[in-house]
Amino acid sequence: MRLSPKLHITAALLTAFIVTSGNAEERAPFHLRLQVRVDPASHKLEAQAKIQHPPSSRFYLHKGLSIRQVTADGKPVSFHSDPSAAPLPYSPSSAVVVDAQGTQLLELKYGGEISEVIGGVNMITPDLVELALYSAWFPMFAGTREFTFELEANLPKGLLTITNGQQKASREQEGRSITVWTSYGPGMDIVLLASPLLHRLAGEPKGTQVDVYSYWLPEQLLKSKIEGLAAGMQRLSRLYGPPRVKGVLRLVYSPRSGWGYSRLPLIVVSEERAQQVLSRDNGEARDFRDNCHEMAHFWWGIADPSTPDDWINEGLAEFTAFRLTEERYGKAFADMRIAEYRQNASSGKTSSSIAETEGTSPDREVNRYDKATLMFLEARRRFGEEPLDKFLKALYTRYAGTGEAATALFLEEVGRQMGKEAQTFFREELYDRPPMGSGDKSAAVPRRQS
Repeated sequence: MRLSPKLHITAALLTAFIVTSGNAEERAPFHLRLQVRVDPASHKLEAQAKIQHPPSSRFYLHKGLSIRQVTADGKPVSFHSDPSAAPLPYSPSSAVVVDAQGTQLLELKYGGEISEVIGGVNMITPDLVELALYSAWFPMFAGTREFTFELEANLPKGLLTITNGQQKASREQEGRSITVWTSYGPGMDIVLLASPLLHRLAGEPKGTQVDVYSYWLPEQLLKSKIEGLAAGMQRLSRLYGPPRVKGVLRLVYSPRSGWGYSRLPLIVVSEERAQQVLSRDNGEARDFRDNCHEMAHFWWGIADPSTPDDWINEGLAEFTAFRLTEERYGKAFADMRIAEYRQNASSGKTSSSIAETEGTSPDREVNRYDKATLMFLEARRRFGEEPLDKFLKALYTRYAGTGEAATALFLEEVGRQMGKEAQTFFREELYDRPPMGSGDKSAAVPRRQS
């Protein structure tokens, strides 16, 4: 998941709300039921939310959304802003306090206008409604606590609607389309994407239902994509174990610019970027690699993305995408891509090591994507593919769904699965120097000067 720098520097994107709910350290699973009416022409939404067992004393909403009413266990409560509240990762914020003790059921009504494009990817416009956690369009809590959800989306007729949930019901009412979705399981986000421009192409190769949505892209390319992604899902399931949601994959080429992200079983990428990528040499392979990077996050979302440990998520997603593309498109593309990793790795602007790179660093992508991938490629060359895969499977099995993987725990698992020599290699690559290129020491990235 590539995060726009704007998400780290744009002031006051969110408004935060606090609900005192007893022991903030207790993280009981919570459930969110959200009913939302979106009017794309006016950039507005109106929503009602019911949160069972709110996980902390603070939640966040977009700055353009005003609270109409808050009740805690059926009783109205007051609320006020707290401008000193620390921001959520990716979503700088101010805060509002709600007075309620020991809340088990929090209900709120809110609404307002989201007229700006947030981080290049979230918006409410006539041509595209795309809402994810970056816009804080639903009540959000600090950290990446997982929750289950039920979403009732009320939109004008004629918009194709996609989410990361299972569709349970649909109806038409007064010229509008109302669909109900439930989550496949606990997750960190609801994504709502709707557009009159999108069309759907579906297939079910290798036992996986793959739905691809796009506006401009040709059908033949999308059919090939369906086959390739289904094969990739099968391959990664054999390598690392099944993902938490099996047998379904949705890929949306959203009709916008910006970057991509994934929420199992949904991948959202920029169709504008895809058009640019497809126009280059090896464009189809490059586009497939972009898709596979986001798909790989179905497995590699095991570390907290708001910390430097996010290199685990991004490095392994990029390495996994490289592997799938190498297997599908061959050595010539793989060699070209390795050369690009090396070139990118040599362009770093700071002396930060991979494991110490902050999310705000100008070298975030260089270190977490390019250098980390070169490190895994070198580990594959030195220690063999089978031992590396055994380690990665164990890592995924241990931390899937926890968000608790960290560099020290990564190194601990390396030692357990691959031995002391491999552990020393990874420690040096992560902390002491940029990683070498895959197998060619003469072309390695130079050692960083102290």
